[in-house]
Amino acid sequence: MKSHYDFSKGERGKFYLGNEPYDVVIHVDHPKPGAQFEVFSSEDGKYHFRLTDKHGVLFTSEEGFSSQNACLSAISLIKQESLLAPTVFA
Repeated sequence: MKSHYDFSKGERGKFYLGNEPYDVVIHVDHPKPGAQFEVFSSEDGKYHFRLTDKHGVLFTSEEGFSSQNACLSAISLIKQESLLAPTVFA
């Protein structure tokens, strides 16, 4: 019996092998030069992130996070949502 992955039922980083849910894990051994998320702390002790590339800063978080883990969670959420987000003209 051949197993298959069903991405049609997937949402928020999940996919299915048969009827069993699995997490999607993306692993990069050698990142290519280009855009990257930088995590930094401000003078008030809050954590922020910025998305940069070779041309400079593309985006900076205005909201400060109370912990480094909270900041990393926000980055993870942005990565997940951006994969699924449609492009629309406003």
